[in-house]
Amino acid sequence: MLLLMALALPLCACNGQKKDQKNEQTVETTVKKDFMDIAAERYSVRHFSSQAVEQEKIDLILEAGKLAPTAVNSQPQMIYVLRSEDAVAKANQFSPCMYGAPQAFLFCYDDNRVCRRGENGNFGEIDVTIVLTHMMLEAWNLGIGTCPVGTFRQDEAKTLLGLPDNIHPILLMPFGYPADDAKPSDRHKAYRNMDEMVEYK
Repeated sequence: MLLLMALALPLCACNGQKKDQKNEQTVETTVKKDFMDIAAERYSVRHFSSQAVEQEKIDLILEAGKLAPTAVNSQPQMIYVLRSEDAVAKANQFSPCMYGAPQAFLFCYDDNRVCRRGENGNFGEIDVTIVLTHMMLEAWNLGIGTCPVGTFRQDEAKTLLGLPDNIHPILLMPFGYPADDAKPSDRHKAYRNMDEMVEYK
């Protein structure tokens, strides 16, 4: 009897271990699937409602940007949340691409913090773009639409907002709740074939 019990114990432990491993795999797969869903469903919103985004959601979106990788972890990003009536009016003045959003993020890099690249270059634009991408996906995860915008007059934005000389505006991202008639552009799912953009060496 004791011999049978001794043989059964390792078997139970082994089965339990297999069950735990299976659960871990399921969770891991679910996490990846959720990210892919977010990445696939997100689109650039070009018609926003006038509803302001709650501070709690803005905080979570900004936290996603804080977690983004930057060159040698220099964290040169400076993000301005344009949400006052005056700031939004100025954003509409220096960019034609606010699309009625009641607020926007202006992404800049700080020349005093940025990692240098060669003699005259730096990683500022790359770092800021990675930060924006993190925030854009977290925004969608929270039900908030965004539209990354490169079409704005950078010097005018800097002047109107009174930014210091060491701060360089790179991207504007209007954000907010999509309007009821908001929809993806016709080009949204016009993907190139994978073999056209990927090559194994």
